Amino acid sequence: MVSQTSQFYRYLDYPAGREERVKELLKLLKEKNIELVSFISKGYRGVVFKGIYKEKTVAVKVSRSDVQKENFLKREYEILKYLSDKLKEENPAPTPFLHNSEFIVMEFIEGKTFKFAMNNFNPYFVIKETLKSCYLLDEVFIKHSEIKGEKHLIFDGKKCRIIDFESAKFSRSPRNLLQFIGYHLIKNEEFLKKLKVRKEDLQKTIELYKKDRKLGFKFILSLC
Repeated sequence: MVSQTSQFYRYLDYPAGREERVKELLKLLKEKNIELVSFISKGYRGVVFKGIYKEKTVAVKVSRSDVQKENFLKREYEILKYLSDKLKEENPAPTPFLHNSEFIVMEFIEGKTFKFAMNNFNPYFVIKETLKSCYLLDEVFIKHSEIKGEKHLIFDGKKCRIIDFESAKFSRSPRNLLQFIGYHLIKNEEFLKKLKVRKEDLQKTIELYKKDRKLGFKFILSLC
C-alpha cells in the first residue's frame, strides 16, 4: 500500500480526514485481506474505492465520517444479499461478499452508462435488458429510489446492472420500471425517436403496468 498520509487514503475518513481514523480503517481492511487500488467516488452517505479481495476486483464502500454508518451499511448489505439469493444469475445488483460496521465489500461492476450504451450499441437490446433489470427489482419488492440517476444504470455488454443501493428499501409497491420509463424514455425525445416509440403509447402501457405488472411488462417490451 502507498503512504497512509496520501490524499487517496484520506478519503477513507471523508470529509474529516483524520489520520488516526484512516490508519484504523486501513488496519481493519488489511485484517480482511482487502487491498485498495483506487478512489472511485463519494456520495451522500458513502465513499467508494476499487480494491482487490480474494483475487477478485471489488468495490469497497466506506461510510462518510458525517453520517450514521452502521444502519445504512447493514441495510444495504442485507438488500444486496437478498437480491443475490433471490434472483441468482439474473440479479442486476452487485453480489456482496462481506460487511461490518465500517464498510461493505461487493462485486465491482464494469461497463458503460445507460446513455452511452443507447448511443453506441444496439438500442433495442440495451433497452430490453434495462427494462428487465428494473422489472426484476419490482418483482422482488425492492425500491431502488434512484433509478432516475444516470450513474446507477451500467450496461456490461450482456445486461443492465444496477448499482448503489444505499437508499434502497423493501416496498409493497416498488415502481423502478415506471421511474425508469418516466425519466429515461418519456422525457427523452431522442431515445423515443431511436426506438420508434410514441410517448402516448408508452403512457398507455404504464397505466396497464400499474394494474397488472406482468401483462404491462409484456406490452412495454413489445413496444420497445
